[in-house]
Amino acid sequence: MDLVHGLVFICCFLIGLCAVEHYFRNSRLPYVCWIVVFGLFYGVFADRLCPGLPAIKLSPDVILYVFLPVLIFDSSRNLSLHMAKEEGVPAAVLASLGIVVSMFVMAVPIYCFTKLPWIHSLFFAAIMSATDPVAVTAIFKQFPIPGKLKSLLEGESLLNDGTTVILFALLSEHIFDGKPLSFSGALLFFGVSVGGAVILGLIGGFAGSLLLRRWRALKDHFIAPLLPLIVVYLVFCAAQAGFDISGVIAAMSATIFMRISLLRSPGVRELENKDRQYFRSIWEFLGELANAVLFFILGAEIGANIGGISLKIMTVVIVALLLSRCAVVYGFGAVFRLFRIRIPIAWQHVLNLGGLKGALSVALILMIPPTYIYRGEFLAAALALALFTMVGNSLAMRAYLKKADLS
Repeated sequence: MDLVHGLVFICCFLIGLCAVEHYFRNSRLPYVCWIVVFGLFYGVFADRLCPGLPAIKLSPDVILYVFLPVLIFDSSRNLSLHMAKEEGVPAAVLASLGIVVSMFVMAVPIYCFTKLPWIHSLFFAAIMSATDPVAVTAIFKQFPIPGKLKSLLEGESLLNDGTTVILFALLSEHIFDGKPLSFSGALLFFGVSVGGAVILGLIGGFAGSLLLRRWRALKDHFIAPLLPLIVVYLVFCAAQAGFDISGVIAAMSATIFMRISLLRSPGVRELENKDRQYFRSIWEFLGELANAVLFFILGAEIGANIGGISLKIMTVVIVALLLSRCAVVYGFGAVFRLFRIRIPIAWQHVLNLGGLKGALSVALILMIPPTYIYRGEFLAAALALALFTMVGNSLAMRAYLKKADLS
């Protein structure tokens, strides 16, 4: 498409997103569900009824370097730092060991009941083990939820993004580049990737907060919302492309450090609520737009290849997901009790229902090369899990919170 036609198409696409948001803003389901449906209709329409319409596809590098940093920034800046300190241990365990356990538990039924080889079953399970509480936190606003429970769910979701991306990179190198897998090598890769990313993130976060203070930019409506995003993108690119470590962890560390540093700055206390709200509005808009685009592309790709969807595979992966989430939440809940870390059973039910699949899993699925033999099956299965968790878990969460005593 030439420039003019491309701009017209983008404007029409954004009008479609605005229409979905307008007509389904009061829906009991998350709005991203309807964006996926919008993408499905577009994919079917472009493939079968109007082949002249462009196919919506993004290269893996665009998804990795353009979309992921803003998603990580949006999640990291919303984390409650005070509550995170108290719930940091269980959240970190669920986000590290819990992801590994979830990956293996989920891969077993997929391997047994589909034609996917074991390593490819593990690959898909690793991608889909990440959780996204965006839809759940929207439900939390309608019900009284203990702050510690909310922080536990958000902390797990934020930290397991980093673990999932590291597992994705590890298995990608084995599947696509033929690099050998070993337990010691995986541990070393994980340790270097996380440790190096945290150090790089702290350096970037310190530099960003220093610039904001030196330039006295906290009241500047151009620099203040823009500079943190620039720092996150630079740190992500340096980690991922420069040092071959976790860009997700680096971006997360930079965001959290900037927030801690700026909260202690006198300039923050002087900010008026309208300034704070202005910054938040910009960041929320960018995060929601990235979410919407990724879910639309997922729906469009499935719509264009809807004839190859296997109901058997979709059923198996849904059952596998339910088993893996139950094993992680209730299994580690029992282990925590041995170490006198108590998570009430009512909270465990909320954590179980809060295991939604979100934009990170969709982004990783879309990053898989088009030449990968199982990419079509992965796309269909990811769509099934995303829709099932966003619809089923959201409705179940509402029903449970109406009668549950979480105090």
